Amino acid sequence: KILLYTVVAGVNPAACLPICLDVGTNNKKLLADPRYLGLRQPRLRGTAYEALIDEMFTALKAWQPHTMVQFEDFANVNAFWLLEKYRTRHCVFNDDIQGTASITLAAILAGLRITGSSLSE
Repeated sequence: KILLYTVVAGVNPAACLPICLDVGTNNKKLLADPRYLGLRQPRLRGTAYEALIDEMFTALKAWQPHTMVQFEDFANVNAFWLLEKYRTRHCVFNDDIQGTASITLAAILAGLRITGSSLSE
């Protein structure tokens, strides 16, 4: 995504910080694989998961109070409540939810422009 932001939108790559939160896995095959590099514990859920996300946002806000956080590839079970919880306190964007909607709307508007039609039609 950093390439997309820098090449298409002109965002300075030095202003981007990719963060990967490893919250474990419930995949027993991965846990048994000696080459697996992820966190070797069952996936965090519930209050422990929420506390980790809260800690991340608290640390980000203390470090850089004006950041935009893009959630990428969060499961739907988490994506909606995360967006709802943090959208009034932080600049957040969920690519899986809002990105898809943005691209769909852009395609509709482009089609309307090409055909000379209006959205109300």
